[in-house]
Amino acid sequence: MFFPYTSIDSIRALSKKIEDSTDIILGAGPTGLSVGLGVALRSASHNALILEAKSRPGGLAGSFYWKNHIVDYGPHRLSTILDNVRVLAEDLLGPDCLLKMSLHGVQYSGRLFQFPPRVIDWLSPECVYHLVSFGLSYIWGHLVWITRRFDTATFESIMIRKFGNQFYNKIIYPMAKKVWIEPRDIDPSFVTQRFASIHPFEVIKKILIPKQELNPAAFYYPRKGFEQLWLNIAHRFEQEGNHIAYNTKATRVVVQDNKIVRVEFSGPDGDQAIEGDNLNVVSTIPVTGLIQILEGFEPIDRLKELASRLRFKSMLLVAFEFDQPETLPFRTHIYPEDDFIFNRLFEQNQYSRETVEEGKSVVVADITVLQGDPLFEKSDQEIIDRVKKDMAKLRYIKSWKITDAYVGRVEYAYVVPDLETRKSFHEITHILKSIPNLILSGRFGIGEYDNSDYAMDQGLAIGAMLCGESSKLDYLLTLHKTRGRPIVG
Repeated sequence: MFFPYTSIDSIRALSKKIEDSTDIILGAGPTGLSVGLGVALRSASHNALILEAKSRPGGLAGSFYWKNHIVDYGPHRLSTILDNVRVLAEDLLGPDCLLKMSLHGVQYSGRLFQFPPRVIDWLSPECVYHLVSFGLSYIWGHLVWITRRFDTATFESIMIRKFGNQFYNKIIYPMAKKVWIEPRDIDPSFVTQRFASIHPFEVIKKILIPKQELNPAAFYYPRKGFEQLWLNIAHRFEQEGNHIAYNTKATRVVVQDNKIVRVEFSGPDGDQAIEGDNLNVVSTIPVTGLIQILEGFEPIDRLKELASRLRFKSMLLVAFEFDQPETLPFRTHIYPEDDFIFNRLFEQNQYSRETVEEGKSVVVADITVLQGDPLFEKSDQEIIDRVKKDMAKLRYIKSWKITDAYVGRVEYAYVVPDLETRKSFHEITHILKSIPNLILSGRFGIGEYDNSDYAMDQGLAIGAMLCGESSKLDYLLTLHKTRGRPIVG
C-alpha cells in the first residue's frame, strides 16, 4: 500500500487528562478540529477532548484509501481569502501547502467550457447564439422585475432576475435540482450564500480581461491529500496536551436544570463518562443524533418532532482508475444538464500528483440523492455501469483506459435547503440555546451550508470564546457575518 504519511492511531488508554477535560467536542470534522485547535493554541489551562466515531479525522472533508491512491471525499480546497485560515494552513502544512490555480470546466450543449471563461471558447456561431440568448434574457429579466419587484421573492424569481430566464432554465434549474432539491422548494435566503459572489458582468469581464488575481483564482491544497490538513491539526491538538478518542461515540448527554452535567461515551476502551459543573460541550455531529442522546431536557419531544422534518442529501462517489497520467482537460468539471447522472467529475491527481500512483489517474464522479433514495442501495456494479454509460458521451474521456472502479457512500453530504428544513433547524437551535454550556456548529449541527475554510473560521471563533478571549456576543456577531458570507469554490 502507498501511504505517504503515518496515520494517527486510536489511543487505547484514557489518561487523567480526559478526566480533567472541561471542553468536550463531538466530531473531528473541520469544525470540531478547529474548535479544539482554537482552544489548544490559546489556553494551557483548558483541556479538551474530541470524540470521533470514525477511525480518522476530517469527516466529509477527509480522504479515503483505495489501492495505491489517496482520494478525497469530493473536490475540497482551501480558499486564500480568510487570513487566519491561510496563516494556519501555511503553518501546519509547511512546504506541503501547495498553491493551485482555480480552473473548472462546465459541460453545456455538448461542449466543455473553461471557467473562468476565455474569449476563444465563444468564437463559434453556436456559442455566440447562446451568449446573445443569455444576454437578452438577462436584460428582459430585469425589465420584468421592475413590474414585479413587490411580489414575494422565491429562489426562482431571484435567480431569474440575477441571471435571466434562459440561464436559469438551462443551467441553474437542472443543477440545483440535481444537487439539492426541486428549486421551487428552496429557501430564497440560500441564494445569499451560494450565489452572491457570482455576477454576470464579472463573468463577462473575465472573458474580455482575464486576470491572474490571487483570490479567488487561487487556492491551497495539501500535497498528500486533503486529509493531511486534518491529520496535522489533530497532531498539533494532541501535542498541546489534549486528546482525540477515535472509534468513539457519545451515548448520553445528561442535562440537569438546563445545564449539561454528564457526557457518556463508548469506544475501544469500553464505556466512559465525564461529569462536572464546568463542562462545555460543542456538538458538530448531525443534530438529529444529538437529540437522540439528550436526557433530562424538558422540550425533548418538540425537538424530536422538529428533527423528523429535517432533510439531508446523501452522496455516491464513483472513482475510476485510468491507465494514463492525466484524463480530464480541467481539474474539476461541472455537469448541470440531465444528460449526466453525476453533478461533477474531479481528477484527484490534478490536485496533487503525489496522491495517485505514478502513471495512473483517478477520476471521481459524485452523485447526490435524498436520504432513502433507492439508487443509494443499488449494487456497486449497477452504479459503475450507469456512470460509465454517461461518461462515454464525453469525447475527452477514453473509457477503454479504465482499469478499475470503486463506489463509496456518504450518508450525510448536504442539508436540503428547503424552507421546512431551514425553519426546523432554526427552531431547534433556538430551543437548544437554553442550555448555556452547549454550542452547536458544523454543517449538520446547525444546517448551514459551509466549506472547509469557513468551518475552520467558525471553529476557531468558538475556541476563542471557550478560552475567554472573546465574548458570546463577539461569537454571535462572527456567526452572523459567516452566514451572510458568500461561499467561494
